[in-house]
Amino acid sequence: MAEQKTLNELLKWSIINQATEKEDASAANATVKPMEKLDPGLIDAILGKSESQMMLEALQVIKNPHSTNDEKDLAWEDFEMLIQQIDNASNIENMKMWPPILEELKNTNPKYREQAAWVCGTATQNNPKAQAAFLKEGGLQPVLDLLADPEPYVRAKAIYALSGAIKHFEPALKEFKAVEGYKTLVDILKTDSNLTLVRKIVFLMNTLLIQDPSSSTELADLELIQTFGALLKKHMNDEDLVEKSLVALKTFFDVALTPISSAALASVRPQVLEAKEKYAEYILDKASWADLEKRIA
Repeated sequence: MAEQKTLNELLKWSIINQATEKEDASAANATVKPMEKLDPGLIDAILGKSESQMMLEALQVIKNPHSTNDEKDLAWEDFEMLIQQIDNASNIENMKMWPPILEELKNTNPKYREQAAWVCGTATQNNPKAQAAFLKEGGLQPVLDLLADPEPYVRAKAIYALSGAIKHFEPALKEFKAVEGYKTLVDILKTDSNLTLVRKIVFLMNTLLIQDPSSSTELADLELIQTFGALLKKHMNDEDLVEKSLVALKTFFDVALTPISSAALASVRPQVLEAKEKYAEYILDKASWADLEKRIA
């Protein structure tokens, strides 16, 4: 019985082996059919487009004179969303997109000037590579020019773009100072009635004083302290602006490299004391109030 079982197994193995040999031979002799080239559209549908490709397509819509306003609006939104990712923002330079974007800062449609400034600010924010590319492509001056735009919402976005370009990036800050950027900002604080813009500038001033203490000397000459005094007097009921102004004023006192004139201190003293009486429980802490009072005494 054992021998019969062994013979049956050998016979079964022999039949299977012969069959597979024929199959292998047929496969070896068969003509290999070349792979057809895949449709790029099909690949996109399966894998999705790359973010670089989506950026390129969005910019093409933006620059196409035949695109509708709705199409351009959506393209700007898509582009800004994509460059929130720091690698995509850095790729703007690699893909040679800065020149066409900066052209849009001079678009006759204020909505697109605003969108372009928005993209500039998002791309350069906390991104040294994008900041360097923006500066190299000449982006700083057209953004500064937008600070005089007739539309307040465009001016507000220009401050956003300016902030992204110069914060924590010394080369851009150096150029900003060379073209009298501080004077431009102080002049706006003195003359612009748009409080949204004024708040943004006061906040930026505080940041720049921390980043660049040497600017305190120039800002003293530009009468920044007196300007804060005027803002506090005029807008004492605006708690947010009062807080931002007092914080920036305290920072100025902390970093000032030269003595502050008695006239400058006198110009702000009544407003600081009034602000303390009105907001002591809501803004700043006791130590900050005490320090401010000491500085203006």
